[in-house]
Amino acid sequence: MNEKRAVEYCKKLVNVPYNKLNLANYKEKLAKLLKIKINFIESKSSGPIKLMSGQHKNAGIISTDYRTTRKRRVILIGKGILFDAGGYDIKPSGKYANMKIDMAGMASAFSVASQLVNENLAVYCPVSTNLVANSQILPGDEIKIGGKLVVVSNTDAEGRLILAEALTSVPQTSKDIIITVATLTGAVGYAIGEKATGVFTLNDDLYKRYKMSSDKAKELVWRLPLWEYLDKKYFRKKRIKNSVEDKPGPSLAALFLKQFVKYPDNWIHLDIAYSCWDKKKERATGQPVRSLINFINTLWK
Repeated sequence: MNEKRAVEYCKKLVNVPYNKLNLANYKEKLAKLLKIKINFIESKSSGPIKLMSGQHKNAGIISTDYRTTRKRRVILIGKGILFDAGGYDIKPSGKYANMKIDMAGMASAFSVASQLVNENLAVYCPVSTNLVANSQILPGDEIKIGGKLVVVSNTDAEGRLILAEALTSVPQTSKDIIITVATLTGAVGYAIGEKATGVFTLNDDLYKRYKMSSDKAKELVWRLPLWEYLDKKYFRKKRIKNSVEDKPGPSLAALFLKQFVKYPDNWIHLDIAYSCWDKKKERATGQPVRSLINFINTLWK
């Protein structure tokens, strides 16, 4: 296992501009760089992954699944929006330049997998784009994901849609540990600063393990709440919105994802919207790869 190599892989992938890493070539580029087999799972034409990409043949869920005799499997799900313009809720001028980094969750997940080839680790990453020209999702559309009817109240809250589709597509057992990692909310930087990763989990032991792992990696993390009152108010119903107008944006995004996790007590979510990128240097940081490798290794003990 080589942590340094995994970090460098992640940095390389996140730094690549969209014209060089896109829906036409990303599977081949990942396989070549990481030297691992990439499996492709066709997503539903009615699901957000395909709808956002205009039904592009390469939009779907990519995976690599390593299995051993261990009873506990770790499932790592990383957001793979290769470029995010916001869809029809288009981003303001000047907010586009670094939107190639919206696949940092996917880059992190597969970079970790490349160095844990002998572990019981399953990686599933939904991959799409969120442009305007080819998007088939409009504000106000309703999309069925799992057992929920999701109203698209904001097309720029797209990451949680494709992660939800991936979560409902991946087989989960009560022994599995689910990790979601995503550049999910700009608001996380306002909550805890630009160098820290926001951590969400209902499981105190998982948080303690992740905090210990991040301290070892010298990467900043901070736990943010999954308030039950917000869960009840917005999400414990069959028809929900992907974005609601309330202040705790990072928590609301995480609570949206929670609805699609089969065993939420075994789930931990990482919001890396700021920590994955050094704005001053305009380069990827490689976070949270070291923390994830350390964390996953603690789960085998």
